Amino acid sequence: MMLAMVLNHPGNEHTFHAEERAIPVSTSTDSVLKIMAFGLNYAELLTRNGESPDVKFPRVIGIEAVGTVSDTTTDSGFHVGQTVMTLMGGLGREFDGSYEEYALIPNHQLYPLPIKDSWAQLATIPESFYTAYGSLNRLRLSTGAHLLIRGGTSNAGIAALLLAKAMGYTVSTTSRNSDKLTTLQNLGADETLLDCGSLETTTSFDGILELVGTSTLRDSLQHLAPTGTAVVTGGLGGEWSLPDFSPFEIPGYLTNFQSTNVNAQLLSQAVALIKDHRLQLPIAQTFKLTDIAQAHQAMVNSHKIGKIVVIANHE
Repeated sequence: MMLAMVLNHPGNEHTFHAEERAIPVSTSTDSVLKIMAFGLNYAELLTRNGESPDVKFPRVIGIEAVGTVSDTTTDSGFHVGQTVMTLMGGLGREFDGSYEEYALIPNHQLYPLPIKDSWAQLATIPESFYTAYGSLNRLRLSTGAHLLIRGGTSNAGIAALLLAKAMGYTVSTTSRNSDKLTTLQNLGADETLLDCGSLETTTSFDGILELVGTSTLRDSLQHLAPTGTAVVTGGLGGEWSLPDFSPFEIPGYLTNFQSTNVNAQLLSQAVALIKDHRLQLPIAQTFKLTDIAQAHQAMVNSHKIGKIVVIANHE
């Protein structure tokens, strides 16, 4: 038997229900993942609150996880005991996700994770680093290019900073909190900017990673070089559209990135950079699976930089 933290209906952080379930068995298309740890994401808080209309309850939510293959078929391409990760592609939304000790995962949504580290550290990799790398890939920057990360203290922002420095970019990054600028400098930022809704800088950036979203996009575009590219990836500002926006406001190029459907090649490239440069996303706090309510509270109330990680199994 295994433990699953189930949402029978939307609600607050105390709505999760601990349930004993049978451990799933592999099929011709799916393998069983023994979940060792997973990172929390703001999207899961929205789902818990009932703000994901496509999610049907009861549901085990959670959009990413790391662990080992515990049961599989001979033709799956995986072997029992192999370290793997999974993310997105309906995980925790269309089928049960990471808030449980074992999960049945489609083989095409399991990805090798050839990095040796603690489970907590490995749990910071899937969603944050994939989102960051996919966004950087859209910018098509050359070595030495000057990148601006708007929303730099988010997990995707920190992952982008680490990856961008490994890729040879000059990086300016932002925070609305002046107390966090030193932390960004310590993580490798070449320049930090206080974000008061508009940025005080005369630099024209080759690339801009917009994680705050449409609430700051117009100001970000004011700082984009005429041949530069901006990619909108996040909506940290809570706004998802920009009224009366004209394409003639774009000085260079504007695109977006979404991690909904994972490109395995991009993910593999991101993992290679993480491994080669020993990149580590800070961990804000860790919790046990049974303390998922407290973990969700921390996601709202904690002001620490880094990923909140839940340990699902202990070896």
